Amino acid sequence: MLAPSRYRDAMADAKRYADLGNAALPQLTLARLMESGALERHLRLLRGRHRRRRDAMVAAVGEYLPGAVVHGAAAGLHLTVVLESPPGAGLTAGDDTVLAAAALERGVKAHPLSWHRLRPGPPGLVLGYAARTPGEIGTAVAVLGETVRDLTR
Repeated sequence: MLAPSRYRDAMADAKRYADLGNAALPQLTLARLMESGALERHLRLLRGRHRRRRDAMVAAVGEYLPGAVVHGAAAGLHLTVVLESPPGAGLTAGDDTVLAAAALERGVKAHPLSWHRLRPGPPGLVLGYAARTPGEIGTAVAVLGETVRDLTR
């Protein structure tokens, strides 16, 4: 954090009392990356990589879960997919836990949306895309589509 000079001592004291400070080596490493420009290059690389992965997931949801509504595509490394219409027809709000368990048995991990809600709502899933390639994402969403179809037959 870069605080104005008049607040630096107070900020340093607050940090020290909150968590006893940070380890010096990671802080020095971060400073070196920032000074050299390597951090900016790395962030540009990650932004492009994550954009491609997000776009692959949105496209796969459109293909394998037609009618599902995607939320949260503008930020973060997860998408919220609400199964309100035909891909989730026949699923009730709590059935997303059954869907997530069935998908996990098939090798695809997804969080039920109901775990993240304060109020009841339609079934859905929270899907992460940061750790997989676009091809793996497409395959995983295809498995989700098959799982939804099997559960709603």
